[in-house]
Amino acid sequence: MSNFSIPADNLVQEVRGYVDAQIDNVKLRTVKGLSEGTSVIARLLLIFIILGAFVTALSFAVILLLGEIFGSYALAAFIMSGVLLIVILLLVALRHRIFKNSFISMYTDVICQRDTKPIGLNTVEDLDEAILRGESQIKQQSERISDAYTHFKQFYSPKHIMHEAFNAVGISNENGDIKLSSIIPMFFRFLFSKKKK
Repeated sequence: MSNFSIPADNLVQEVRGYVDAQIDNVKLRTVKGLSEGTSVIARLLLIFIILGAFVTALSFAVILLLGEIFGSYALAAFIMSGVLLIVILLLVALRHRIFKNSFISMYTDVICQRDTKPIGLNTVEDLDEAILRGESQIKQQSERISDAYTHFKQFYSPKHIMHEAFNAVGISNENGDIKLSSIIPMFFRFLFSKKKK
Protein backbone atom coordinates (compact mmCIF):
# COMPACT_ATOMS: atom_id res chain seq x y z
CA MET A 1 0.00 0.00 0.00
CA SER A 2 3.05 2.32 0.19
CA ASN A 3 2.96 2.70 -3.62
CA PHE A 4 -0.65 3.86 -3.55
CA SER A 5 0.11 7.46 -4.64
CA ILE A 6 2.65 6.64 -7.37
CA PRO A 7 0.18 6.66 -10.32
CA ALA A 8 -1.28 10.01 -9.20
CA ASP A 9 2.21 11.45 -8.80
CA ASN A 10 3.20 10.16 -12.26
CA LEU A 11 0.11 11.75 -13.80
CA VAL A 12 0.87 15.09 -12.13
CA GLN A 13 4.50 14.97 -13.34
CA GLU A 14 3.45 14.21 -16.91
CA VAL A 15 0.91 17.06 -16.90
CA ARG A 16 3.59 19.42 -15.58
CA GLY A 17 5.95 18.32 -18.34
CA TYR A 18 3.24 18.89 -20.94
CA VAL A 19 2.48 22.38 -19.62
CA ASP A 20 6.20 23.27 -19.55
CA ALA A 21 6.62 22.07 -23.14
CA GLN A 22 3.62 24.15 -24.23
CA ILE A 23 5.00 27.24 -22.48
CA ASP A 24 8.41 26.79 -24.14
CA ASN A 25 6.74 26.37 -27.54
CA VAL A 26 4.68 29.55 -27.03
CA LYS A 27 7.87 31.42 -26.09
CA LEU A 28 9.63 30.26 -29.25
CA ARG A 29 6.67 31.15 -31.43
CA THR A 30 6.52 34.55 -29.75
CA VAL A 31 10.21 35.11 -30.47
CA LYS A 32 9.65 34.17 -34.10
CA GLY A 33 6.60 36.40 -34.50
CA LEU A 34 8.22 39.36 -32.79
CA SER A 35 11.44 39.02 -34.75
CA GLU A 36 9.57 38.80 -38.05
CA GLY A 37 7.28 41.72 -37.19
CA THR A 38 10.06 43.90 -35.90
CA SER A 39 12.26 43.07 -38.86
CA VAL A 40 9.56 44.26 -41.25
CA ILE A 41 9.15 47.52 -39.34
CA ALA A 42 12.91 48.03 -38.99
CA ARG A 43 13.46 47.26 -42.65
CA LEU A 44 10.87 49.82 -43.72
CA LEU A 45 12.22 52.44 -41.33
CA LEU A 46 15.76 51.82 -42.45
CA ILE A 47 14.79 52.01 -46.09
CA PHE A 48 12.98 55.29 -45.53
CA ILE A 49 15.87 56.71 -43.53
CA ILE A 50 18.38 55.65 -46.16
CA LEU A 51 16.26 56.89 -49.01
CA GLY A 52 15.46 60.11 -47.20
CA ALA A 53 18.61 61.28 -45.52
CA PHE A 54 21.38 59.63 -47.48
CA VAL A 55 19.83 60.22 -50.87
CA THR A 56 19.02 63.80 -50.20
CA ALA A 57 22.30 64.94 -48.70
CA LEU A 58 24.79 62.88 -50.62
CA SER A 59 22.97 62.96 -53.93
CA PHE A 60 22.99 66.72 -54.20
CA ALA A 61 26.67 66.87 -53.37
CA VAL A 62 27.65 64.11 -55.79
CA ILE A 63 25.39 65.40 -58.56
CA LEU A 64 26.86 68.86 -58.26
CA LEU A 65 30.41 67.47 -58.25
CA LEU A 66 29.84 65.09 -61.18
CA GLY A 67 27.87 67.70 -63.09
CA GLU A 68 30.86 70.01 -63.04
CA ILE A 69 33.27 67.20 -63.99
CA PHE A 70 31.18 65.82 -66.90
CA GLY A 71 29.63 69.11 -67.81
CA SER A 72 26.12 67.62 -67.52
CA TYR A 73 24.05 67.57 -64.37
CA ALA A 74 21.65 65.06 -65.96
CA LEU A 75 24.43 62.51 -66.47
CA ALA A 76 25.59 63.09 -62.90
CA ALA A 77 22.05 62.48 -61.58
CA PHE A 78 21.81 59.26 -63.62
CA ILE A 79 25.10 57.93 -62.21
CA MET A 80 24.02 58.75 -58.67
CA SER A 81 20.72 56.94 -59.15
CA GLY A 82 22.58 53.81 -60.29
CA VAL A 83 24.75 53.82 -57.20
CA LEU A 84 21.72 54.15 -54.94
CA LEU A 85 19.97 51.34 -56.80
CA ILE A 86 22.95 49.05 -56.09
CA VAL A 87 22.76 49.93 -52.38
CA ILE A 88 19.03 49.11 -52.29
CA LEU A 89 19.60 45.79 -54.08
CA LEU A 90 22.31 44.86 -51.56
CA LEU A 91 19.94 45.61 -48.68
CA VAL A 92 17.23 43.45 -50.23
CA ALA A 93 19.69 40.59 -50.84
CA LEU A 94 21.02 40.66 -47.25
CA ARG A 95 17.70 41.37 -45.52
CA HIS A 96 17.59 38.07 -43.56
CA ARG A 97 21.09 38.53 -42.17
CA ILE A 98 20.66 42.18 -41.38
CA PHE A 99 17.11 42.22 -40.06
CA LYS A 100 15.41 38.96 -38.97
CA ASN A 101 18.38 37.11 -37.53
CA SER A 102 19.56 40.06 -35.46
CA PHE A 103 16.23 40.25 -33.64
CA ILE A 104 16.04 36.53 -32.82
CA SER A 105 18.86 36.67 -30.27
CA MET A 106 17.47 39.88 -28.78
CA TYR A 107 13.94 38.52 -28.31
CA THR A 108 15.21 35.15 -27.07
CA ASP A 109 17.08 37.02 -24.33
CA VAL A 110 13.99 39.07 -23.46
CA ILE A 111 11.34 36.33 -23.50
CA CYS A 112 13.19 33.23 -22.32
CA GLN A 113 14.60 33.14 -18.83
CA ARG A 114 18.36 32.82 -18.56
CA ASP A 115 18.24 29.20 -17.27
CA THR A 116 15.72 27.99 -19.88
CA LYS A 117 17.06 29.94 -22.86
CA PRO A 118 17.54 27.68 -25.88
CA ILE A 119 21.18 27.70 -26.98
CA GLY A 120 22.12 28.30 -30.60
CA LEU A 121 19.11 30.30 -31.77
CA ASN A 122 20.72 32.77 -34.14
CA THR A 123 18.79 32.41 -37.38
CA VAL A 124 15.20 31.88 -38.49
CA GLU A 125 16.11 28.33 -39.53
CA ASP A 126 17.39 27.59 -36.01
CA LEU A 127 14.16 28.97 -34.59
CA ASP A 128 12.03 26.84 -36.93
CA GLU A 129 13.97 23.72 -35.91
CA ALA A 130 13.50 24.57 -32.21
CA ILE A 131 9.76 25.03 -32.75
CA LEU A 132 9.53 21.64 -34.49
CA ARG A 133 11.44 20.00 -31.63
CA GLY A 134 9.09 21.68 -29.16
CA GLU A 135 6.01 20.43 -30.98
CA SER A 136 7.47 16.92 -31.06
CA GLN A 137 8.13 17.14 -27.33
CA ILE A 138 4.54 18.29 -26.75
CA LYS A 139 3.22 15.32 -28.72
CA GLN A 140 5.40 12.89 -26.74
CA GLN A 141 4.33 14.50 -23.48
CA SER A 142 0.67 14.21 -24.50
CA GLU A 143 1.16 10.49 -25.15
CA ARG A 144 2.83 10.08 -21.75
CA ILE A 145 -0.11 11.85 -20.09
CA SER A 146 -2.48 9.47 -21.83
CA ASP A 147 -0.47 6.45 -20.66
CA ALA A 148 -0.22 7.82 -17.10
CA TYR A 149 -3.97 8.50 -17.03
CA THR A 150 -4.72 4.96 -18.23
CA HIS A 151 -2.47 3.56 -15.50
CA PHE A 152 -4.07 5.94 -12.99
CA LYS A 153 -7.58 4.67 -13.88
CA GLN A 154 -6.52 1.04 -13.70
CA PHE A 155 -4.63 1.45 -10.44
CA TYR A 156 -7.45 3.25 -8.65
CA SER A 157 -10.23 1.05 -10.01
CA PRO A 158 -12.41 -0.62 -7.35
CA LYS A 159 -11.18 -4.05 -8.46
CA HIS A 160 -7.51 -3.11 -8.02
CA ILE A 161 -8.13 -1.37 -4.69
CA MET A 162 -9.99 -4.45 -3.43
CA HIS A 163 -7.14 -6.68 -4.63
CA GLU A 164 -4.56 -4.46 -2.85
CA ALA A 165 -6.63 -4.47 0.35
CA PHE A 166 -6.98 -8.28 0.28
CA ASN A 167 -3.27 -8.59 -0.45
CA ALA A 168 -2.36 -6.25 2.43
CA VAL A 169 -4.49 -8.19 4.88
CA GLY A 170 -3.07 -11.47 3.62
CA ILE A 171 -6.27 -12.91 2.15
CA SER A 172 -5.02 -13.07 -1.45
CA ASN A 173 -1.74 -13.95 -3.09
CA GLU A 174 0.22 -11.95 -5.70
CA ASN A 175 -1.93 -13.30 -8.54
CA GLY A 176 -5.10 -12.02 -6.89
CA ASP A 177 -6.41 -15.47 -6.00
CA ILE A 178 -8.12 -15.62 -2.63
CA LYS A 179 -6.47 -18.02 -0.19
CA LEU A 180 -9.10 -20.02 1.67
CA SER A 181 -6.47 -21.15 4.14
CA SER A 182 -6.11 -17.53 5.26
CA ILE A 183 -9.81 -16.67 5.36
CA ILE A 184 -10.94 -19.44 7.74
CA PRO A 185 -8.52 -18.64 10.60
CA MET A 186 -9.15 -14.94 10.14
CA PHE A 187 -12.90 -15.49 10.26
CA PHE A 188 -12.61 -17.44 13.52
CA ARG A 189 -10.31 -14.82 15.01
CA PHE A 190 -12.85 -12.17 14.11
CA LEU A 191 -15.70 -14.15 15.71
CA PHE A 192 -13.86 -14.91 18.91
CA SER A 193 -12.49 -11.40 19.28
CA LYS A 194 -16.09 -10.05 19.28
CA LYS A 195 -17.18 -12.45 22.04
CA LYS A 196 -14.33 -11.46 24.35
CA LYS A 197 -15.36 -7.83 24.30
